[in-house]
Amino acid sequence: MPLQEVEVTKPDNAKNRKGSQTPGEPSSKGWIPLQMGTAIITIVSIFMAVLTAWQVIPVRGWITGLLYALLFGGLIWAIFFGLRLFFRFLR
Repeated sequence: MPLQEVEVTKPDNAKNRKGSQTPGEPSSKGWIPLQMGTAIITIVSIFMAVLTAWQVIPVRGWITGLLYALLFGGLIWAIFFGLRLFFRFLR
């Protein structure tokens, strides 16, 4: 049984419009503003530090608990800035 050739055409509403991107081209704009992203990261890192300190202090003591809290709160910022640096090189 022979194969049939099928012609694929784009619908009229999918034509390239002014300012649109090609499908393989990455967007240089983020999906949330940087100011909102830093606010979210600040809230999450403070919450993570408080939660970690709350869990570690009764078991290990104040100094170790606060050090773990600073470590985990700081790691969130390290991941944030590391990914910003990584994606800056990709663009």
